[in-house]
Amino acid sequence: MLLSIASVRVLVFSFILLSLLCLLALRGTYTSELTKETQVYPRVCGQGNYHYETIQVKVEQNGSYAFDGNNSILLYGYLYEHDFDPSYPNENLITQSNFTCGKHFHVGAYLQINTIYILVVTTFDPNIKGSFTLRAIGPNNITLDRIGK
Repeated sequence: MLLSIASVRVLVFSFILLSLLCLLALRGTYTSELTKETQVYPRVCGQGNYHYETIQVKVEQNGSYAFDGNNSILLYGYLYEHDFDPSYPNENLITQSNFTCGKHFHVGAYLQINTIYILVVTTFDPNIKGSFTLRAIGPNNITLDRIGK
């Protein structure tokens, strides 16, 4: 039986996709809510009241990890190494969300064991509150612990 080039390409693509899905499995979910009691900071140019939550992230294996969610509120995220100071939001910053139209949240980076990471979940617009759920995806277990309130 002869396969066309297009058929071979589809088979190769399917194999690669299946391999990636096996490597990057869902490692957990995190659910919380931004409320009027939640901390706020001036996220954009030192202005506005953006509700946020800080989450400590630990991984058990070096690799590429991602956090995403499709929520009723438009979220924005930042990933920091070691700590987060809302007075200096660019200090220790590794990466941040890529904004897309819609309600999709996504932050991803290569993370290493024995390193503390801080995921800051905030809103795209100021003065917004609501519940959210994030999915953690990666090659091994991820520990997500809320910091503070």
